[in-house]
Amino acid sequence: MKKRKFLFSMLTIILIAFIGANYSLARYMNKNNLKLEACGTLPYMKFTAKTIDSNLIQTSVTTNLTRVAQETKFIFKINYKDNVVRNMVLEKYFNDSKILNRKTQSELNEFFKNQGYTVLNMSTNEVVFVNNSDRYSYKANRYFLGVYENLVTIYKTDKNGNIEAQKIFNSNVYATDGKQQKYDFESKDKGELQYIKIGDLKEKDGLVEDLIRGRKYSKDDNTSKNIEENDEYDKGEFKTPEKAFDYARGLLKS
Repeated sequence: MKKRKFLFSMLTIILIAFIGANYSLARYMNKNNLKLEACGTLPYMKFTAKTIDSNLIQTSVTTNLTRVAQETKFIFKINYKDNVVRNMVLEKYFNDSKILNRKTQSELNEFFKNQGYTVLNMSTNEVVFVNNSDRYSYKANRYFLGVYENLVTIYKTDKNGNIEAQKIFNSNVYATDGKQQKYDFESKDKGELQYIKIGDLKEKDGLVEDLIRGRKYSKDDNTSKNIEENDEYDKGEFKTPEKAFDYARGLLKS
């Protein structure tokens, strides 16, 4: 009886030791990224380092990138020398659209590069874009040239200087008698449309950058003065859409 109890105790101790050794070995292998492989020499087993599939790493990293969700809100800011304003045109369009869904930060930067915007802050709830300009801000209720998608456009500022409306520049605005019609910022264009792509303006030195960032100018010594008629063209901001249209025709004609 005593001999049987002794054997039972020894077997229990051996079993516990075996389990403990296996646990320790497995933990050591995982911690050091090792695996057991068969070999042709004694002791017929060896430790080797695990190989990591780079494709699996890339897939994991890509999966964990922050992406635009359906409920994500978009804010577009223009950072001028003297003021920060909002582009309400882009905010309204993209907050009502799903075109940016699932895009990452790098994809968003690529999407908006022709309009000069890059991601400033990004989460699944909100994305803030910024366009850093070297010029002073446009005054309230003014018209100026810019870029909408990949096309030259005429923007309008509201009473606070924020961008509230846009109309893509169409160089073919003529009446039946061949004379130029009055340019109506609110109406829809008729007839053959002749939009200007910024991709077609690369050869014009500095023009594309001026359209994207705003035409640079030095601030008046007396900042309280209204823009004089002869200063509108120098500063690239106009009191009427007709003047902005005439300026665009002269600036963009080949």
